[in-house]
Amino acid sequence: MTRITYILTVLFTLSLFELRAQDSDTIAHKQINEITVYSLSSGQFSLPGVIADQKAIESTMAVTPADVFRSQPGIAIVRDGVWTTTLNVRGMSEQRLLFLHDGDRMLSATDISGVLSTVNLESLERIEVVKGAGSVIYGTGAMGGVVSMFPARPAYGTGATGKISTGFHTVNSLFSTALNANFSHQNWYLSVDGSYRTAQNTQTPGGRMTNSQFNDASWALRGGMKYGDNQEILVNYNHFEAWDVGIPGSSAFPATATARYAAIKRNQLSGEYIFSNLSDVLSELRFRAYTQNITRDVELRPNVKNITLPASLNVTSGAKATASLYFNDYNTMTVGAETWLRDAETSRTKITIQNDTTIQYIGEIPTPKATMFDAGVFAFYKKVIDPHYLNVNAGVRFDFIRTQNDTAFNRVFQYIKVNDVRTPQPFAKTVTFAPNIKYEISYAAHADVEYKPTRRQKLVLSVANAYRVASVEERFKYIDLGNGVVRMGDPKLKPENGLFTNLNYTLTSNKLLLKTDVFYNYLFDLITEKPVNGNTTLYKSVNIDRAYFAGAEATAEWLISKRIRSVLQAGYVRARDAQTDKALPLIPPVHGLMSVAYRLPKYAESTLTMEWAGTQNETADGETATPGYVVFNFDVQSVAMKLGNSQLNLFAGIHNILDKAYRNHLFNNRTGLAKLNEPGRNIYVKLKLGW
Repeated sequence: MTRITYILTVLFTLSLFELRAQDSDTIAHKQINEITVYSLSSGQFSLPGVIADQKAIESTMAVTPADVFRSQPGIAIVRDGVWTTTLNVRGMSEQRLLFLHDGDRMLSATDISGVLSTVNLESLERIEVVKGAGSVIYGTGAMGGVVSMFPARPAYGTGATGKISTGFHTVNSLFSTALNANFSHQNWYLSVDGSYRTAQNTQTPGGRMTNSQFNDASWALRGGMKYGDNQEILVNYNHFEAWDVGIPGSSAFPATATARYAAIKRNQLSGEYIFSNLSDVLSELRFRAYTQNITRDVELRPNVKNITLPASLNVTSGAKATASLYFNDYNTMTVGAETWLRDAETSRTKITIQNDTTIQYIGEIPTPKATMFDAGVFAFYKKVIDPHYLNVNAGVRFDFIRTQNDTAFNRVFQYIKVNDVRTPQPFAKTVTFAPNIKYEISYAAHADVEYKPTRRQKLVLSVANAYRVASVEERFKYIDLGNGVVRMGDPKLKPENGLFTNLNYTLTSNKLLLKTDVFYNYLFDLITEKPVNGNTTLYKSVNIDRAYFAGAEATAEWLISKRIRSVLQAGYVRARDAQTDKALPLIPPVHGLMSVAYRLPKYAESTLTMEWAGTQNETADGETATPGYVVFNFDVQSVAMKLGNSQLNLFAGIHNILDKAYRNHLFNNRTGLAKLNEPGRNIYVKLKLGW
């Protein structure tokens, strides 16, 4: 480790001297570690965030969309397993993040993190992560950030194109294959893609991570058609399913239990109609409708005598209309309306094997059948005060939200089978949640100022107000999985709201890119989970009066020469209950990376990366501190090699070169499993053939 650290230090030191000798090839549009790090422009706003383009996604060894951003400052991976992953953005976990696939909401029960993983990575054109409040654009649920995944669509008139890729990972014998085929004409296109993956238990430096296997497959169909010069229709159908997906741990399950997804499926159907250049003022008009359902069947085995089968069905349907208005080069506006409806149903069956002939069945409803309806209107305005120096962006959004739930009972059936003969059993049927309807109004606003004091410098100050109503699970959950701990929701939870600020400074000059962000977010009525009256066997969703999240992020890239570039990144967040000054749960440690990339023109590019994280001692009650770590990775990718009318790309590498035993702070404290190591040394190879 000492030798590798020394080599990296020497290379970065040499870069400082080469900066003076080189004065060409600006890096204003370069990428950092294959991931663009500039602020996201949503048409009207400059938002702090990162974008992974198709090249970055294809060349990564990522298993899920979350893995693509594992080293980015301000973003941390939350694991319930190798396949079941999600993101933590600036200390805010998934209930404050909104996941979108092709612009449509992905809503499901939030107890374990599987939804973000139900996407075929090879089908994506790019992934965007907004770091901060996106409520003014998307409404409730986008308080802490937005993860948007965009499927690739072929261009009109390109004929027949496509790609096939296959890969293998040694750490868990992961085999993957994906296919994409596109057919297009001047006025239409059709795109088909599919994928299949299977993996065994993951090897860690401490041994095999049992129950970490997974299998998944997907297929999708996308089409587009133009009518005349100013009309276009887009359609999309996507099916994804996974089975026998191990969940090594989750806070909802006993630490000794074996849990897995017996099945998880996602189906999405959407259509969009676009009018362009309708008049001098109305530059674009879009109408979109979609429906998406996510089903999850979990199998939990606390021991050989007991089986618990939680299941859920979540259907989200919505529609959106937007109009882009052009007044002149200095004044543009977007206005629109959006509505969506989520239907949520859950069930849980507990099976007790009493002896060889006798089995008891108990039926429960963890959360009552519930619906959440949202209708919102929004307007965004962009003012160019001086095209060279100053822009101002502003927006507002109002949403009406209706949440309704049916009566929920602790049990809905109980019977016993003796030699397959079913006999009903008496049981106490009590109401856990009474039927109710709740109406709420949300308000969000955003404003940012872009100032360029010089051609190569930019300052962006963003100020936002964000709002989030409690989810169905936070309101109504009643989780008792036999581990002695009960977790309850509260229908009376107040909505969260808060003030979000971010100051960004970007410097681009010959051979140097520097980007820094400083943020401070102050939240009211933050929703979290706490023990009831100090009882560690009974937890309930509660509001914290005031809390804050503050931190900073920095990225620097040096273009040492035409062949060598280096990157430094770091991010830190501090989150506290403002009244008690106690740390909030599931806050990642300070972390970052240092890398050196070498490009051999016409052949390949290789990258040596050092990922690191500091010790996390700022823990909430019940959490365990985790030590810091340093991990080295090496990646190489070839240039496209001509094979007749096709092109072949090779991607390979070794991650965790030194087979370092280290722990993800969020993984360990979310799962409740102490000293659960991350994957060990992994050699991977991937081939992509395109035509």
